[in-house]
Amino acid sequence: MAKVQREAWAVLLILLLAGGAVYAHATTTTEEFSRYNVGWNGTSNLAAEEVRDPGNLPPGATLLILAPDAAFTADETGYLRAFLDGGGRVLIADEEGNANRLLADLGSTMRVRPGNLASLERGHADPGLFTGYPVGNATIFAGVETVLLNRPAAVTGGEPLLETSILTWDDGDRDGRVSGDETFARRTVCAREGNLTVLGDASLFVNAMLAENPKFINNLQPVLIDAAHSRTGTTNPIINAIARARETPAAAAAFAALVVLPVAWHFGRKRDD
Repeated sequence: MAKVQREAWAVLLILLLAGGAVYAHATTTTEEFSRYNVGWNGTSNLAAEEVRDPGNLPPGATLLILAPDAAFTADETGYLRAFLDGGGRVLIADEEGNANRLLADLGSTMRVRPGNLASLERGHADPGLFTGYPVGNATIFAGVETVLLNRPAAVTGGEPLLETSILTWDDGDRDGRVSGDETFARRTVCAREGNLTVLGDASLFVNAMLAENPKFINNLQPVLIDAAHSRTGTTNPIINAIARARETPAAAAAFAALVVLPVAWHFGRKRDD
């Protein structure tokens, strides 16, 4: 009997280890900005709660729309407008220009201008990884002297909150130096209009960049992420199925049963033998 029990525990341990390895592999992804990506370009380490319905945002909260890749409906835009009018704060972090339609629908003059900004004001070999400087008086940059930027886009309109040094240029030919008709100029990479803020650098929120700008990240807390329109999700069907199961109590119970029953069956069979 003792030998059978030892064998059963050994089998159980192997099953648990194998199951854990399979689960870890199946529930992670390499998709940029994904909350399920534990790599350098994921957002798994960003402390934030996900929300999917802009119609149920808590008054006075801060909503982060991170690297948006889905359009907002007219109703959703209306909810955001009401949220802003009620004292809520919205931060849109976008470097590709996808947020410009939403900004226009919200009545904002701010726009994201994608490009390939580079600067000599840097401590890295990569000209796209350089220093930005807070200007004005904004809570999100309170106590922040510099921000390490990672290939940001310029932001036009609104009140400037974060600017590059004058030694910055749009490196259109990507040769790492000022050439042709490229010229040095100071660029705004973050601006605001009332409670609406636009940041031209979504990568500030990926895992590898969080430690570079801790004060800025801390100033945002607590923050909510709009999971319905941001690139924080995944196309992995297994992860999505598990996420949906967690949101539904009955489905979560069924999923737990699928994990537990095979082990219980194995023990029962060993006991009968």
